[in-house]
Amino acid sequence: MSTDNSAPKAPSLSRRAFLYLSGLAATAPNLFRSAEAAEKAATGAHSAAQLAEWNALLKEATEFPLFSALYGRRSRRFGWGMEIPKGPLQFKSDKPPTPLDDFERSLLIAAGLGVSGQHFGIPYSEAETGLATYSARYTGRTLPAAAGIGNADLFYTEDSGTYFVSTRDAKNDGNWAHERLSDPERVIGAVADHTRKLSDQRVDLPRGEPHYSAHNVWNANVPGSTVFIPVANVAEQLLGFMFIVLGSGYTIWDDQHGRPAGDLAPFFKSGLLNPEKKYPLSYMEQYILTCSGVEMGDMGHNMVLALQTIGLGGWFFSGISPFSLMGAGAAKGVPGLGFRFQTNPKWGVPNPIGLDGVYEAYCPPYHKDMRAAVEAYVKLKFGPGGTYDPKSPGPFLDNEKIKGAAQPPEPELLEAVVKVAEYIYATYGKFPGTVPSIYVRFYTQAHRLETAFYDKFVRDPYLATHARSVGRWLKKIGRA
Repeated sequence: MSTDNSAPKAPSLSRRAFLYLSGLAATAPNLFRSAEAAEKAATGAHSAAQLAEWNALLKEATEFPLFSALYGRRSRRFGWGMEIPKGPLQFKSDKPPTPLDDFERSLLIAAGLGVSGQHFGIPYSEAETGLATYSARYTGRTLPAAAGIGNADLFYTEDSGTYFVSTRDAKNDGNWAHERLSDPERVIGAVADHTRKLSDQRVDLPRGEPHYSAHNVWNANVPGSTVFIPVANVAEQLLGFMFIVLGSGYTIWDDQHGRPAGDLAPFFKSGLLNPEKKYPLSYMEQYILTCSGVEMGDMGHNMVLALQTIGLGGWFFSGISPFSLMGAGAAKGVPGLGFRFQTNPKWGVPNPIGLDGVYEAYCPPYHKDMRAAVEAYVKLKFGPGGTYDPKSPGPFLDNEKIKGAAQPPEPELLEAVVKVAEYIYATYGKFPGTVPSIYVRFYTQAHRLETAFYDKFVRDPYLATHARSVGRWLKKIGRA
């Protein structure tokens, strides 16, 4: 794809296409997933027949009843090109593995972590004067976010390569339902605006244990499929919760060692913290990991519901090792996504801390020390252009006035958070201390449904949308 300034001068460009392509070029032209799709959208290279098909599919998806999707949801694991080699359900698909097209994939991503405008934040807290400042972002998305911290994003891998999609800071997008879900090219463009290509290859793991659970070896991450991989920054989530907990006067208590999490005596003396109000560290870290898991699960489940609306097979699962997928086995020739890990013989598993320049935890080595990590988190919220900058976007009618009531953390509270964060890192060798810094655990796979398998073996096997999708694609490959 050409991304220089001459590209928009092609005579076939509409004004909308010109603005779309110019936006891509201005934002970072070599980072986007579907350069080919973007160029097609900008030059009008999609055929009238293709656009008509996608428009019909978009209409069907957006009008599909919610409860029909909920009660029609099934784990439909058997796709084109797959085989169950033995057993009572032995079957081999006679159809070629056929990947999702740009619109199908983009619609699933828009369901999983599309932008819905701006959420309303935390309206009030007795622990804070002025506007409550628990939220780290006002970006509203199709998944919930604990306290509005909202750092979950998405990787995916397929035949064409491996990609990262980030909408957590899409505060200027508006509501995609109003701005982007009006036609297929705009859906594709909305997703492409936030997608970065990481590799030309699918993440290729050895097909067996410990990389795949035994029951997922035959069908997970196979040719033709797209595997969506939600990811959460648990270190950032913990910092957000620490400001809430310490700001409410609780003492974070290291229950594994039976002591306060750091030298908190000065904060007891000042009255900032109450030594009798103990908040166990292990419980807090389990809490934030659970919050992260719920957000990732909601993202995946949104995609699974969207599978029903457009007639694709697939399911929500956890049967790929997150350590293999992220890259803990790189030294053994299994690079995965390429994440950086910390290891310690005292830990049961390695700790993922980030993919350099893409998705990084709030801890060393991405920050000089934990004080720098805490200060970076505060800057995200209160720095120029940050969440509570009165001039940055927000959900309020009088945005400048209401955001102007937000106050940065008092120096004493900031120092307390720093002390606890430093204690956790020094005591446990990582941050958080007892759970992963970056969390990957659940996946959604999408593929073309092998209806012949379900027709042979299963009662009420699929929806009318699946039959229509398979019929369309059989025509496309000359098998109708």
